[in-house]
Amino acid sequence: MESVRAVDGLAEDAFDRTARLALRLLNGAGALICVVGDGGQTLKYRAVQAALGERGWERAVGSKLCAEAVVSGRPIVIDDMHDHPAHADPAVAGSDVRACLGAPLLLGEQPIGALWVVDVRPRSWDQEERRSLERLAVSLMNEIRLQLYIAERNRLYEQAAAAAVAERRRSRQLRDLARASVQINAAPSLEQALQAVTDHARELVGAHQSLTSFTTDPVRNYAMSALSLSDRYAAWRHVKVPAQGEGIFLLVCQNNRTMRMTQEELEAHPAWRGFGSYAGKHLPMRGWLAVPLIASDGQNLGVIQLSDKEDGGEFTADDEAVLTQLAQLASASIERAANLENQYEIARTLQRNLLPRSLPKQSAVEFASRYLPAASRAGVGGDWFDVIGLSGGRVALVVGDVVGHGIHASAAMGRLRTAIRTLADVDPTPDELLTRLDDMVIQMSAESGADAPDQTASAPSAISRAGLDTVDAGHDVEANVGATCLYAVYDPVSGRCSMARAGHPPPFFVAPDGTAAFLDLPAGPPLGLGGLPFESVDVELPEGSLLALYTDGLVESRKRDLDVGLETLRSVLTEPVDSLERLCDRTVQALLPDPPADDAALLLVRSHTLDDERVASWNVPADPAAVAGIRTEAVRTLVAWGLEELEFVTELVVSELVTNAIRYGSPPIQLRLIYDRTLICEVSDSNSTAPHLRRARTFDENGRGLLLIAQLTQRWGTRQTTTGKTIWCEQALPATSELSPKAHAA
Repeated sequence: MESVRAVDGLAEDAFDRTARLALRLLNGAGALICVVGDGGQTLKYRAVQAALGERGWERAVGSKLCAEAVVSGRPIVIDDMHDHPAHADPAVAGSDVRACLGAPLLLGEQPIGALWVVDVRPRSWDQEERRSLERLAVSLMNEIRLQLYIAERNRLYEQAAAAAVAERRRSRQLRDLARASVQINAAPSLEQALQAVTDHARELVGAHQSLTSFTTDPVRNYAMSALSLSDRYAAWRHVKVPAQGEGIFLLVCQNNRTMRMTQEELEAHPAWRGFGSYAGKHLPMRGWLAVPLIASDGQNLGVIQLSDKEDGGEFTADDEAVLTQLAQLASASIERAANLENQYEIARTLQRNLLPRSLPKQSAVEFASRYLPAASRAGVGGDWFDVIGLSGGRVALVVGDVVGHGIHASAAMGRLRTAIRTLADVDPTPDELLTRLDDMVIQMSAESGADAPDQTASAPSAISRAGLDTVDAGHDVEANVGATCLYAVYDPVSGRCSMARAGHPPPFFVAPDGTAAFLDLPAGPPLGLGGLPFESVDVELPEGSLLALYTDGLVESRKRDLDVGLETLRSVLTEPVDSLERLCDRTVQALLPDPPADDAALLLVRSHTLDDERVASWNVPADPAAVAGIRTEAVRTLVAWGLEELEFVTELVVSELVTNAIRYGSPPIQLRLIYDRTLICEVSDSNSTAPHLRRARTFDENGRGLLLIAQLTQRWGTRQTTTGKTIWCEQALPATSELSPKAHAA
């Protein structure tokens, strides 16, 4: 038993101390502590003796009699061994022991051994002596339990700290992967895409050598390759070594299988052929990691190879995982770039790659979307849409349009979409998000450093649509990046949606009773002008409301006025239909019967609210004594929801968050539990200071709560509110839990 082995390893000093105390207290001839493991095997003896010879008495008592105490779980009292059945055992009969008094050692309710005092003469053990020995046994086990608790707590803290370090390292790698993905996707040519993959591969893993090869035929001859070397191999940067496409390289390509080897393993591999006649020109290799590039149809596109780690060690499984993720991100870009013939195809494919191909389902809404790229090469632009899950079961809805055309517009769209997802994670209000996005567009324009007539020419139209005809026509729009955007946050608990727009067409709303209208939101300026404010508006969305978000390419064209397009959109969206997907198709067919001259995006959303039974909240007094009661109420709620499996973690989370709010926050304090696709726990207070994870030192009494929450929950975070802040975390639901149809409607 693991618990018995743990006791055996922790209690050396305690055993010795307790045995000596028992010997003095009961004035016996000897004292013994034994611990019994699986199958009755005695694992530990700790004996002290005063008047016993060396005749094996401790083994005699510690085997047969200790096993008897463990089996019974009760004290053993023997006044005269000659009158006890154990005397028949040769080991016992051959010892000097005549009287024994034993008290079981209980770990919880489990007997694991016994504490003994023995004498060499018959002895009548009185009641006080029995109680004294039992109290010693209890005291010993209390000390051992405390040691076990401390050891386990330290182990958990060390484990949590190590996991936090690994998570931070992994987060940095993921950020670097995201940046690499954007740069690779933005590469205007296959050659540049291969070089970006090669550079990022070497940087992400930390290697001196990186080579990415693109292949074109079954024998896997190189069609194009890119090399990235550190300063250590600067002398080889301009060496061109023809590749044969054979040996171990061919093995990776044919099997589409990652290979990771030390230099010794590489040279011992049967497919390794070295470099043939070019060995003298080829740079030396120290270890090898190769990951295939795989096309969407499963065919091999080439391989990314790394050699010679910067830290001097071998390539690890983590290195392999990072390079595999990079290869997965890079494969689609390389495949597309290889098939593009001109700048138009690159821009169009890049934009399609940056738009969401599939979005996770949300309980708050069900949705359907369409994106139609422009048929004209000049019209390829930067329309996008997104659905982003937020904390508290809420969801963010985004539709935007980068002004201008070509690959720059597509790349800008990707950066803006990524920026919105990043900003949404900190939960700003819609007007705050658009303000930050506006600053980013201005910065992007400044970084571009070149004029773009096609984009600036479109800016006046966007300004006019935004209702800003009074803006000075001479305003210096020196940037070559501009965009419009609509950002909305819907809360299924309150049923309210907060929206703001930056020069974007207003959303269309259809109530459950059929009432329909374009929502009157303040237009706001397009992104990239700067200096002008945005304004959020809250709108009530009853259960089953329909919200349509779209770009101007859907309703406006050279063949049709904007007013006509908007009226057509109203007519289609108010017609009865059995699904959002079919309604999307009808809308596109009605408004875009021909290939559009401009990109068009449509996002249809039907709102859902969470049942009141799925939300529980409590106002918490600013008194530490209230924590236990709140924790009990939370557990009762979990039981009512059938989520008993989550009780332990929820109790810990509630205790930590509520205690922190009482200790460091300001009233009023509120706890809220939401039963959605996850179990959400939120604690709010009026102090806007957000907590941060930190590593607690060994003797610190505080600072470990958030670490435990981060490790025990699926995700956690903080968001600022108009009255303070909310700290939240989510737990995955047990596999046996069942949400109501309404809660799972999305």
